Amino acid sequence: MNATTEPTSAARRRFRIRWRRPGAMAFALLVIAIGVFAPLLANDVPLAARVQGVWSFPAFADLFGKPPVGPGDLSWKSWAASLPPDSADRVWMPPWPHGPIETDTANFRRAPSLDHPMGTDDTGRDVMARVLHGTGSFVWLALPAVLLGGLLGTLLGAFAGMRGGLADVLVLRLIELFACFPMLLFLLFAAAFLGDGRIGLVLVMASIYWTSFARIVRGELLSLRELDYVHVARGLGVPGRRLFTHHLLPQIWSSIGITAAFCAASAAVAESTLSFLGLGSGGVSSSWGEMLRQGVEHAAVGAWHLWLFPSLALVAVVVCCHLLADRLRDSSAA
Repeated sequence: MNATTEPTSAARRRFRIRWRRPGAMAFALLVIAIGVFAPLLANDVPLAARVQGVWSFPAFADLFGKPPVGPGDLSWKSWAASLPPDSADRVWMPPWPHGPIETDTANFRRAPSLDHPMGTDDTGRDVMARVLHGTGSFVWLALPAVLLGGLLGTLLGAFAGMRGGLADVLVLRLIELFACFPMLLFLLFAAAFLGDGRIGLVLVMASIYWTSFARIVRGELLSLRELDYVHVARGLGVPGRRLFTHHLLPQIWSSIGITAAFCAASAAVAESTLSFLGLGSGGVSSSWGEMLRQGVEHAAVGAWHLWLFPSLALVAVVVCCHLLADRLRDSSAA
């Protein structure tokens, strides 16, 4: 073989890295943006409205709480439709002017159409709006749980890996204790007692995922701390905290990122499972799991769109998380 010809396996690996880099990361950022700004993308309240010379921003208020009601005891859409053409009042609706709980009495369980590209459910709610707002369940529940679990697990794993001895034994026993609980049963037990509060579910999910990070960080540090430059740094009096943050942590970022990607995929499935079983909506207006349960209930009457679109959204998020993990793994190996 020519010396200038690179091995086929290395070429394929670099091709996979280049292919995954823009797609998976861009889709992940898109999912996060949709989850955070869903009230600005799909809503039955306006982005901005001028009522008798006073400006209000109901959709922006929906980002942080409950939007204000429409003028004159009317819905915002009814009020906007009643405005005369020469009125000084104005209304600017979101790009998709349908809310996740807005009902259309003339369209119950309709198949996809131009007015409703993903159809409507059995109460006339727009499925597309519900899928977009269902992304908020993943963003506001699963991602904070993974971030909190990653922070706690990294700190405990670093404490065990750097100190060793009794600290290592205690952290290992704690990991074994939490790993004994089956994940789904633990979530069901917690949801039954804590209800569907968002903060409670985030804390419960974080208490499950921190063990994955702690095991990875501890194992990496147990091998890295025996390297020559670590012994030299300690001999020169470098503090343990600085040694970890400036020299060891940058070498295990990829492992932490891979673990976070897999945990995010698991968290998306776990949140949807709880919602499917009627638990753990976390106060959000819609959830993919709740939509899947509704689709199963109406699958016998041919309402295929009620389960197809939320399942596609869930599968897309899980596949994206695994592609991100693959990208991080290949990037660290390249």
